[in-house]
Amino acid sequence: MLSESLIEPPTAYVDTNVFKFSATELIRYVGQEKRVRWGPIEEVGLVFTEAVINPNDNIKNIELKLEAEVLPHLAEQGRTGRVRYVISDESQYEIWGLPALDSETGSFYGAPLEFIEAPFKYERVWGGLGIDGKAAQMDFLCSIKDKRFLAFQKATGAYQGAELPNRNQMIDAFHLWCAEHNNCDYFLTLDFSLISALERTKLKTDVRIVRPTDLYRVLSNPHGV
Repeated sequence: MLSESLIEPPTAYVDTNVFKFSATELIRYVGQEKRVRWGPIEEVGLVFTEAVINPNDNIKNIELKLEAEVLPHLAEQGRTGRVRYVISDESQYEIWGLPALDSETGSFYGAPLEFIEAPFKYERVWGGLGIDGKAAQMDFLCSIKDKRFLAFQKATGAYQGAELPNRNQMIDAFHLWCAEHNNCDYFLTLDFSLISALERTKLKTDVRIVRPTDLYRVLSNPHGV
């Protein structure tokens, strides 16, 4: 029997929303009304104190909140080499556009990340004076005519009418295409709509689309890798 150390860990492509829900320790100044005395005068004023804010506390969807709570455990699995986490350049660009990621927990709780190549070599403008970065990214994605990418676009629901394809679904399609091209075992996401769309499609791929609980269940099983 091969030693477990000789077995290659599975590879999981990390969807952008994982980073959003991993930002759980934001240092912010919170205002509270308090009575403040200024010499002989006493007034009610707004006093700001430093506090640690967890945006996930405001998640109303209990199912989503439970999935988000698994992310620190998955990050630990990455730090111990149980799984290899990867992203692409387009993922990085999308992450830069997310607000409130300045968490004390670090990016995805400090899990190591590797960059993988796109299915083809390309160069494009990401931004600049007078350039709309999001529009430039959309133009780039719409210019790709590869049949496999078009299949992923249809599977993710990028076409929702006669207008331009949905930007978020186009990006999802590109991430999935990158994951498949690089023989990733899993695509980790908290996007329930994406999971449902891919479950309904007839598209066949060796990349397994998983929630955090799904991946943690596999990684926690010593025979699951």
